[in-house]
Amino acid sequence: MTRKALLLISVLAFAASAAHAQFSLYGSVTLDHLTGINSSPILATLSPAPCTGSTTTNCTRYKDSVNPVGFTTGISWDVKQVGPALLSADARAVYTSVHEGAQTNAQGAGSHIYSYLGGVRASFHTPISILRPYVQGSLGYARSNYGVLTNAGLTSGGNAVYPGVPTQGSLEYHAFAGADLRVLNILDWRVAELGFGALQSSGNFGHTYPLYTITTGVVFHFPPRQ
Repeated sequence: MTRKALLLISVLAFAASAAHAQFSLYGSVTLDHLTGINSSPILATLSPAPCTGSTTTNCTRYKDSVNPVGFTTGISWDVKQVGPALLSADARAVYTSVHEGAQTNAQGAGSHIYSYLGGVRASFHTPISILRPYVQGSLGYARSNYGVLTNAGLTSGGNAVYPGVPTQGSLEYHAFAGADLRVLNILDWRVAELGFGALQSSGNFGHTYPLYTITTGVVFHFPPRQ
């Protein structure tokens, strides 16, 4: 997955440079907070079944959220100045994982989210010239086990669903707000980026899993900003 992301970023960087565009490469440490697990229809397919009410034996209790940690890597390139906003296109890959799953009594399969997103960013100048805040909207594809799936796969009507694969595909949508602080003409510190969105699965196990993120990292500009 990491090789695929790096290949994608390299191709986009080459395309941007070939078009003589101002573009930026960035990398960030990322913390995700995925919720909505207790109401997931996936739990009804697992064995042993989830504990409900006063049931405490031959069942598994689940938390409603997990907190995988990982990294974000991406590229953005400037498109057009519109009033006070500089509009940029953005493509990113996000990988987060943690050994602890949603099960309260065992680690289980852990928690994993792999995201590939494209979006539009609007950044703004401020009276503090070295500080540039931005907002962004992104949409894309994610794979996750939502903290509960195992390598045994799911079953539906006695038939295996995704046998041996511990993740499912989801639509992901996300809104971000953050700020970059100029350190050098070629380098910014991404002080913080906050995000709110969701993983939206469909089909027999359709469900919405709200997803919150926070990242911090570095941004490299090519050519250096003036």
